[in-house]
Amino acid sequence: MKTLYELWLHSICDFDPGVVEKMVSVFEGGINKFSSPEKELREVQNAGLPKKFGTRLSDAAFFDKACEVSEYCEKNHIRIINQESAEYSEFLRNTNTPPRILFAKGEKIDLNKNLFVSVVGCRKPTDQGLSIARQIGRALAEAGIVVVSGMAEGIDAEVHKGALEAGGKTVAVLAGSVDEIYPKSNTKLYYEILKNGMIVSERPPGTVVRKYFYQQRNRIVVGLSHGTVIVEGKEPGGTSMTARLALDNNRDVFAVPGNPIVWQASLPNKLIGEGAIIVEKKDSVVEYYRDMRPEYFEHNNMEKTTEPIEIPGLSDEDSVILAYIRDRAGVSSMEELSENCGLALNVLASRLTILCVRGLLRQESGNRYILTGRI
Repeated sequence: MKTLYELWLHSICDFDPGVVEKMVSVFEGGINKFSSPEKELREVQNAGLPKKFGTRLSDAAFFDKACEVSEYCEKNHIRIINQESAEYSEFLRNTNTPPRILFAKGEKIDLNKNLFVSVVGCRKPTDQGLSIARQIGRALAEAGIVVVSGMAEGIDAEVHKGALEAGGKTVAVLAGSVDEIYPKSNTKLYYEILKNGMIVSERPPGTVVRKYFYQQRNRIVVGLSHGTVIVEGKEPGGTSMTARLALDNNRDVFAVPGNPIVWQASLPNKLIGEGAIIVEKKDSVVEYYRDMRPEYFEHNNMEKTTEPIEIPGLSDEDSVILAYIRDRAGVSSMEELSENCGLALNVLASRLTILCVRGLLRQESGNRYILTGRI
């Protein structure tokens, strides 16, 4: 019932978080304090809202819309998370303007027990910026940190790709709804995130993105995260607004220094001058949190199981490969497998091909291998 109430309230407010916040102030004394439609209208206008929002309180069509959204989400495997839900992020709750509801699709990642770091940047980065973003995404994911970004073109997309290549988890916070892929160029990435991560938004299904949604979206990117890494960007701009949101919400702010000649480096260089934590190498953020938040790494540092996988006709080499992939829940490169399984690359390539043909392994994007359901 709480979720349906929230959907009704959001429907009245056109799912605009600014309007919702003002409308909530009207209801501080409870809905029963309204004795007539005229008083409802007066209370809404006193909160600085247009008259239309007051008249909607008595319009049953908006409750019907809330029911439709709820039914659609249930049929399409979209979770609705309100602030009373155990799934709601405590980190996000403790921000200046936390969303009252979130729509989520994909894997159910625990938003409270993991360490989250957001990595953001401009849509027109340098080639170096793209490479750095991907490497940072990989390094974070390999350390067990959940990578957060906005699935926009440029830096955001590369960060998600890096995390997925490492076999890690990533969260994409969309400005539009979770069932509207934008930009279309990231369609393949969208479905990869659905398989290996989580997509969230505060907009209801079917919402087409609008320009002003992005800053509202960015507060969620920051709110979910312990820290935010700025790779490239300029000021003023969307990335600089995200950096300011991080500072305003007492989040750690990291910045990657860049060539002062290119405009893409202007924002991170400025932030470093203002006291942001400098990212000198791809592992800088991981090393920072290993020192500052060691409790999040205890599980990842536990000794992995070495119990062998026993299947008839399986060679010792194959058993080692499958056990390693099982214990790592996916690997990121041939080099990693070669190093940890003690196999030459040519031998490894041959064994991986055979294991895929036998249906024991499946190769995914980014040269990652995962176990099939046969094991």
